[in-house]
Amino acid sequence: MKNVQMVRGKWRARLTVPEELRALVGKRELVADLPSDKKDRDRRALAVLNGFHAILDDAREALAAQRPTLSTAAKAHYQAELDADDLGRRARTSGLEDAERRSRSVYANRLRLLVAGKVSPDEAEALIGFGADELHRRGQAPDAPRADLLRALAEVQLEALARFEERDAGQVKPSEPRSELLTAPDPEPMKIVRAGATGGLALSQALGGFHRERTAGGRTLAPKTMDEHRLAVRMFSEFMGGDMPVKSIVKGDVIAYKQALLETPNRYTMRFRGLTLPQAIKANKKRSEPFATLQPKTINMKWLSHLSTVLQWASNNGHVEANPALGIRVDTGSKVHREATRLPFTRDELKQIFGHPLFADPGEYGLNQWATLIMLYTGVRNSSEMSRMKLCNIYVEQGVPVFYLAEASKNQRSKRLVPIHGDLIRLGFVDHVTALREKGETFLFPEWTRPDKVNDWFNNTFLRKSLGITDKSKVFYSFRHTLATELARTGWPDRPCATGGTGRPCPRPSPAR
Repeated sequence: MKNVQMVRGKWRARLTVPEELRALVGKRELVADLPSDKKDRDRRALAVLNGFHAILDDAREALAAQRPTLSTAAKAHYQAELDADDLGRRARTSGLEDAERRSRSVYANRLRLLVAGKVSPDEAEALIGFGADELHRRGQAPDAPRADLLRALAEVQLEALARFEERDAGQVKPSEPRSELLTAPDPEPMKIVRAGATGGLALSQALGGFHRERTAGGRTLAPKTMDEHRLAVRMFSEFMGGDMPVKSIVKGDVIAYKQALLETPNRYTMRFRGLTLPQAIKANKKRSEPFATLQPKTINMKWLSHLSTVLQWASNNGHVEANPALGIRVDTGSKVHREATRLPFTRDELKQIFGHPLFADPGEYGLNQWATLIMLYTGVRNSSEMSRMKLCNIYVEQGVPVFYLAEASKNQRSKRLVPIHGDLIRLGFVDHVTALREKGETFLFPEWTRPDKVNDWFNNTFLRKSLGITDKSKVFYSFRHTLATELARTGWPDRPCATGGTGRPCPRPSPAR
C-alpha cells in the first residue's frame, strides 16, 4: 500500500507534509505505527491515511483563509490612506489651497475613468500603482492580476477622497463607505484549537470519575450506556480538537457542538474511517449524495444528554461552577406527525425475501438465515439484543421456549422474555441451539463479530443486490416495524406481556439453564 513502509523492523504509515503547510501542521511528516498482521495492517493503514489526508485538507483550507483577497487588500489600502491623511492634518498649519483642491478633483476624475476601464495600463500605474507596490511590500497583496488590483484600489481611493472632503467640510463623523470591497465581511478566522488548555480535571477524567462513582458498591450501569458515555465524550473532544479541562468548556462551545451534530453523518466512524467528527462533516458534504445526518431526537437523547450528565457530575463535585451543557437541546418544534424513517415490509416483500433459495434448506441455515428469521418472529433489536444473545439465556419458561434478553441495555424494562415462535422450532432452531452447546459455544451467534455485520449483509448484499428492493426505508430493522404492524392488525394490546399474555403480570425469569 502506498505510504506504508517497513522502518527499522516496524510497519508505519508515513505521509510527507507539503512545505507550504508545515508551519500550520507543525510537522514535516505524519507518521503512525501499524500492526504487523497484514490484514489488520491494511485496515488500520486505510483509516490512518484517511486521517492524515484530512489533516492536510484542513491545513490547506486554513492556508487559503489566510491569503489576502481583493477585499482585504482594499481595506488595508483604505485604512492606510485615512491614517496618512490624519498625519498630514496634524502637520498642516492652514487649510487646503485652491490649487490642491483642483488637483484632488482632477485625480478623482482620472480614478473614475480607471474604474471604468478607460485609461491605459501606464496611466493606471501612475494613478494608483504606489498602493499596489506598498501592499506587495507588506505581504498584503492578493494573488490577482495587477490590472484587477489597480482597479480595486482606484475604487477605494475614491472612497478615501470622499472622506477627505468630509473632513475638510468639518464633518465630525465620516460616512460609511459604499464600495462592496470595503463592506464585504472579513473571512472567518480559523478556529482556535483550545485543546492545549491546561489546569483542572479533563473531560475524560470526569467521565472516569463519574463511572467509578456510579458503579461503586456493586451498583451497575449498563455496559451499552457506559459505551455511549465514552462515545459522547470522544465526539465532543474531536469537535473541540482534544481533551478539554472541564472548567474551560463554556456554553458557547456546547451550542456550536450542537450545530455540528446536526450536520454529522450517521455512523460517521464507519463511513469515514480515520476521520474526526469535523472532518467527517466536511467529507460528507463533498459527496454527490451525502449520507443522512443524525436525527434531532438522537442528538438530544444521546449525545447532548450524555455530555450533560458527565458535566453535571463535574459541577456537582466542584470541578466547574455550572454545567455548560445544561438545557442545550435541538429544538424539535411541536409534536406533529412525522413520516417514519423505517417502514415495515409488505407481505409481497416478505414472500420475496423468504422465498429466496437462501432459505430453501433449513439444514443449511447459518448466521444470516437464523438472524433474519429471529428478527421476523421476535422483532428484537438486532445489534444491541440478538447479536449478544447467550445460549444460557435460551430456555423453557413455564412450558414455553423463550429468549431472555438479559443483555438488553436500552433501559431496565428492555430486559424481557420473548417466546420462541413455533415456526422457528419446526425449522430446527432448538436443535441448532443444542448443537452449539455441544460445541462449547457461549453465544447464539459467535460469528456476529461486529454490531452491523448482519445488517450490512442484509441491506447491501441481499436486499439491494440479490432482491432488487432499493427503497431506503426498508432495512434489516424493518422487521421490528413489521412485527409491530402485524400485531396491530390482529388487535393485540399496545403493551402486551413479553411472554405473550394480555395484561397479566409477566412471570419472573427462572435461573438460566
